[in-house]
Amino acid sequence: MKACASRLSVQGSNMLQSLSWPITPLQPDVQVLADRPLPALTTEQEETVSRIWAKALSAYPNLYNGRVFCADEITPARIHGHWSEYRRVLAQMKEPDVYGPHILRPLAVVGLMCTPDGIVIGRRAETSIYLPGYWQGAPAGNVESRAQESTIDLAAQLLAECEEELGLVPAECKVGPSLLACEHPSSHIVDIGMRIDVSLTFEDLQTRCREQGNAEYGALHLIRPDHTPEGPMVPTLAALLELS
Repeated sequence: MKACASRLSVQGSNMLQSLSWPITPLQPDVQVLADRPLPALTTEQEETVSRIWAKALSAYPNLYNGRVFCADEITPARIHGHWSEYRRVLAQMKEPDVYGPHILRPLAVVGLMCTPDGIVIGRRAETSIYLPGYWQGAPAGNVESRAQESTIDLAAQLLAECEEELGLVPAECKVGPSLLACEHPSSHIVDIGMRIDVSLTFEDLQTRCREQGNAEYGALHLIRPDHTPEGPMVPTLAALLELS
């Protein structure tokens, strides 16, 4: 990948657009701090969250109400926020206006995966709760609380997703710098795009994902100049590919 002298021109506010998804360029060593309190819910909001969660559990019994990080302030150098619940995030995905002006912005890590053969992307499984069938950077997942931490290690979060989704161990991966933050306009999920270099070939990666991954992806694809995968692409991936 080229050094990040990207084709994404930084404007005065450090905000740019990728298919109407707001993007903030990040410093390579951006800090993520859980230093804000969990907002209280009104009675009506709690009832809505509980109703949506119960319905989701009936369709996806293995859903887990984990602690996920939500950003309250994003700058190129620092991201401040709080630990929330996945059920609150899911409620906003289903009913975007549930919290009124107090929007949740759940943070996720997304890899720009570079193998010896080239960049590899993944197509979300058709059974995915969110954006089924879309091509995205791999791996990807919510920033979760793993040890009640107040400072979030983005590299560790991405390595955990590599192991969970693709069956890769940390020794096979090298996490590079943070590149950008891209906000989904409807769900307000904020993807943190990061480069990750993997020692496996594309063929070996496919085998590992099939045998040890968690079926997050319906397919993996090796980017080639003469072949573009069919189907929709998450704009975060489009922005990351502009940097490649």
